[in-house]
Amino acid sequence: VCAGTLNGLSVTGDAQHQYQTLHKMYNNCEIVMGNLEIVLIDHTQDLSFLQTIREVTGYILIAMNVFASLPLQNLRVIRGTQFYEEKFALFVLLNYNPNATHALRHLGLNQLTEILAGGVYIEKNAQLCHVDTVEWRDIMRDPRLEPIV
Repeated sequence: VCAGTLNGLSVTGDAQHQYQTLHKMYNNCEIVMGNLEIVLIDHTQDLSFLQTIREVTGYILIAMNVFASLPLQNLRVIRGTQFYEEKFALFVLLNYNPNATHALRHLGLNQLTEILAGGVYIEKNAQLCHVDTVEWRDIMRDPRLEPIV
């Protein structure tokens, strides 16, 4: 079990510092108590340490990154005890560099079966594949929410 963050889009230091902080917090972590916020991570960084995460109690924010793939293939549940922007349990925004070929292409949420509370917002990810083929309504517990993809 490890602690999550509540920084939103605020970051301290450069991309290398962001990565080191992320690695220190989530290496060998299976349950994130709070929010998983992955912001401003470069395409050269190895994120394989994230594959141990099985559950996030708060929300997941993936924003302004330029890595190609997010290795969260073992994540099964987002509990949504906290929301990003007051209603989202999964928020994926602006994961590409307009001046280069680096961009998020694969979310890799193969095992994600439940978002217990909160919605899904996935927008402005120029090269992201397959998100429109996912039946987000089957994963989201709240039938009143409409996924924004």
